[in-house]
Amino acid sequence: MDSMRQAWIPAADTVDVRTVERPAPAEGEVLVATAQAGVCGSDLAALAGRHPFIDLPCTPGHEAAGTVVAVGGGVVDLEVGDRVLLEPNLVCGGCWYCTSGRYNLCEELEVFGCQTMGALADVFAVPSHRLHLVPDGMSWTAATMVEPLSTAVHATRLAGDLTGAAIAVLGAGSIGLLTVLAARAAGASSIAVTDPLEAKRERAEGLGASCVFDPTEEDVVERIRGSLPRRPDVVFDCVANQASTDQAIALALKGGTILVVGVPHGAVTVPLELIQDREVRIQGSAMYTGTDVRAAIELAGREPAVESLVTARYPLDEAAAAFEAARSGSHVKVHVTISDDAE
Repeated sequence: MDSMRQAWIPAADTVDVRTVERPAPAEGEVLVATAQAGVCGSDLAALAGRHPFIDLPCTPGHEAAGTVVAVGGGVVDLEVGDRVLLEPNLVCGGCWYCTSGRYNLCEELEVFGCQTMGALADVFAVPSHRLHLVPDGMSWTAATMVEPLSTAVHATRLAGDLTGAAIAVLGAGSIGLLTVLAARAAGASSIAVTDPLEAKRERAEGLGASCVFDPTEEDVVERIRGSLPRRPDVVFDCVANQASTDQAIALALKGGTILVVGVPHGAVTVPLELIQDREVRIQGSAMYTGTDVRAAIELAGREPAVESLVTARYPLDEAAAAFEAARSGSHVKVHVTISDDAE
């Protein structure tokens, strides 16, 4: 078969499925038949034409799992038939960040499905070292959720020791909810979650949040602080706009840490005098490394709630409907199923 289906975003607010030439694996690459691929918040920002690092047109798909169907020259770590999941950060391997183990900050970083061809297709070709084996017994759904879970695991790792910590998670979208799971697994004892949608607050409670709040309500900062045993040790901002930044700083005073996990769509202002005088630490969190992915694989394998966050599935030919469902706000995570055995 010389052709394949591929979803792409040719322009803002447009998702199509086109027929393109089927790739062949180059030296060091393998070809993967996609089983499932997730629609990410970054994909939705790209669709809206407002992602700061994704230009249109683009071919999305960086949350993916599937089966190796062909192997390029020099590949010794994988073989045809292996079940794999994608770690999509494409790095140079030679810069200071790569050689020091922080390759998520690579000087030449590209993200598969953001700056390159994506996995929202029948097959995709990728360097073999960007793939991880899917454990026996793990479903395709759970395997595909490892990528966004890795983001949450990385953020909680950057936060430091969370044993017994009081934390707040701003935003109960998929990353916020996965951060609740990752923080709980890391030992956080009290977790406050905010989201304007009642259904998402209820889901956060079901995942282990100690208390939930509507961030638009009056005196919400005081109510959150009052519900926890002390001011939050760490605030995970999974929204990253001006309103959430203001709330995060107010919650972190004094001496707290803010982890910026969401992708901002523009600049925000901060009260620098308070950051300095009250010893507030603001820490960015960008993607993950293999350490986080391996931890996420282990967590996804023992935490059934990870799989439960996928609330809608669409076939590849209905990719436009999948994106529309994802940006409707009615779902936590939308997956596109591609191969016949992807359920």
